Amino acid sequence: MSGSGSGFGGGLSDDVAISCDRLIIETTISSPKESVIAKLSANNFLQVELEQVGATSVVVLMYQREKAGGITHAQTNRLRECIQGGTKYTATVISKSDGQVRVRIKPV
Repeated sequence: MSGSGSGFGGGLSDDVAISCDRLIIETTISSPKESVIAKLSANNFLQVELEQVGATSVVVLMYQREKAGGITHAQTNRLRECIQGGTKYTATVISKSDGQVRVRIKPV
């Protein structure tokens, strides 16, 4: 017998792509823009968009047409693929504490 997994638990492995319409991410805004973050409060909605940085596209969160920051999460690459494929997402502010903003990103 090889491997250490029991086979129970029902978790997804890293190589199984979550369908775009079921992809939900909870994370903290990275590289927050202080002037925009100051305007945010719980239950605010942000647009989830792609921004071209050199040869790469990165996921950014926009609030009233201003960049609030980006995200870093294990599913960021999948989110980017889904956006490029046409799925639209929105981010909802879950909490804000000392400049750290936690958001839930889900399909529209």
